[in-house]
Amino acid sequence: MERLRDNQKGMTLAEIIVTFALMGIFLAAVTGVITSSIRVQSEMTGTMYAQSVGEILLDKVTGELSFAQVAGEEAVKTGIVLKDGEVLGGGVAFFDRDGVPSAFLVQDGILCMQGQHPWQMEEGAYMGYRITSFQVERLNDENIFDVKISIKNLKNGFEYSASKAVKCYNFRTLQDYEKIVEGEIVLSDFT
Repeated sequence: MERLRDNQKGMTLAEIIVTFALMGIFLAAVTGVITSSIRVQSEMTGTMYAQSVGEILLDKVTGELSFAQVAGEEAVKTGIVLKDGEVLGGGVAFFDRDGVPSAFLVQDGILCMQGQHPWQMEEGAYMGYRITSFQVERLNDENIFDVKISIKNLKNGFEYSASKAVKCYNFRTLQDYEKIVEGEIVLSDFT
């Protein structure tokens, strides 16, 4: 009986060290899983916000372009936007559904529609993103355009790109297609 009491005096130093080592390994594994989960959740949220902002912007541009009118010598012009001789980036100029000259361009990372009916999405709706690239290209010799947009989150650097094709439904003949040109778009013509 005395021998049994001697064995129950407590834990040895080796047992305590092994216990703490096992707890450390367990905590390191849990920390790795939690960190990985947070990173994945952050990337998914960033992607969701970027897709939302990108789709809103693409829908606005393609919606307006789809109703562009055949007017003037150059009914739709794609290319580089100039303001006071300075290159602002890519853009598109066209006659809107009312036949009024209009243009889409990017100023300070925000998409703007210039013309009689100016439009600009509020800064808060960008959810921390800014446009880094905006381009409208004609896909063929008819009237189909590819609108491309790239955005970047100012806080975490997450980047997202999307594109959408659009057809100008009011352009029907070869003469209409000839009024779709590429060149420099002078912003002062739309303000």
